[in-house]
Amino acid sequence: MLAAGLLFWIIQSVLLLLTLRVLPTLRGGVRPCRDDDALVSVIIPARDEQTVVEAAVRSRLADHDPRIEYIAINDRSNDSTGLILDHLAASDDRLHVEHVSELPQQWLGKVNAMQVGLERARGEWLLLSDADVFVEPGTVREAVDLADSLGVVHLAAIPSIRSRSLGLQFCLAPLQRVLIMLVRLWSVQDPHSDAAMGVGAFNLVRRDAFEAAGGFEALRLEVIDDVGVAVLIKEHGGATTAAFAAPCLHLSWYECFGDFISGIERGTAKFPTWCPRWVMAGFVLLLAVLDLSPFIALAAWGLSDVVGWIGLAASSWVLLLSVLVSTRFGTSRLFALAAPLNTILLALVGLRIVFGGARDGRITWRGNEYDVADLRRGERVRFSREGSDNATGESP
Repeated sequence: MLAAGLLFWIIQSVLLLLTLRVLPTLRGGVRPCRDDDALVSVIIPARDEQTVVEAAVRSRLADHDPRIEYIAINDRSNDSTGLILDHLAASDDRLHVEHVSELPQQWLGKVNAMQVGLERARGEWLLLSDADVFVEPGTVREAVDLADSLGVVHLAAIPSIRSRSLGLQFCLAPLQRVLIMLVRLWSVQDPHSDAAMGVGAFNLVRRDAFEAAGGFEALRLEVIDDVGVAVLIKEHGGATTAAFAAPCLHLSWYECFGDFISGIERGTAKFPTWCPRWVMAGFVLLLAVLDLSPFIALAAWGLSDVVGWIGLAASSWVLLLSVLVSTRFGTSRLFALAAPLNTILLALVGLRIVFGGARDGRITWRGNEYDVADLRRGERVRFSREGSDNATGESP
């Protein structure tokens, strides 16, 4: 077990460090506007976001770039979200508000809302961005400049995550490592790799490339719509990349731990139909044991000094690596140092989702219930190669 755990961490360390090295970082510096700056349409779907939407949208409007337009879509909200957006639009003519009252058949709510925004948009670039995201001035233009300099038509920016939930904060450090490994984040910009990364907080894409790849019509039943955008672009030969953006992009994510669990349960729609749940649960436990192996070896010091010293060295490296990763993601280094507890808690969450998610064949997402079979028929993003040539993962 110790040998397997060390090999697991050696491979993981190489790939994590490679990711930290190859991905650029957005910092949000404001530069002077130029006459040839491309028009960017920021599409902001919002549903029941009254607690955060005003402050988040005001952070966007603080960017005075005249070549940015904002299109907010009030997606059937049951609170004051629509009124707040209308009030903000009255004070800034760059913000336009669309109200959605009905959901078309065979469409997911958020995807339909973004389609409504697309129909109003005039920009050469589209920025698909959730309503609870805080954006520093200059970030949008810096992202467009970076995409142009890299020759890509899609850029996903990874925000820092803020939450009052202690449970979620404990889970973030291992979740960040899971994200990197599952999505193969180090190779998303490789045109020969099918790895793809999308981020609901900040998905920048050239309009012509996105529409040529099928647009939202191709994603109308895709629960992981953000990654789906990147998948479409790659499938149609477009270049894509990802960037860290903790200095200038902040996301208020799941203030309640229960909401976090419910939110990621939609991923059960991606479970392979050929794999029994007990096998998936066993895989979760195996990964947890491998992840904890340095600390297990450290705890066995009394049985073997050699194993203990190996465990001490490996545990120290794991803590250092966790801090390095959390620093780039802009999350708490203190919680990253609680590595053993983080892994145990995330493993319990994983088991809860494996055994409890979509047991009745349906999932609830953003106030709507969906049949998992329908979602699978409309999916473009898959965790395995079952029925598809695409294999990728999900964003935070």
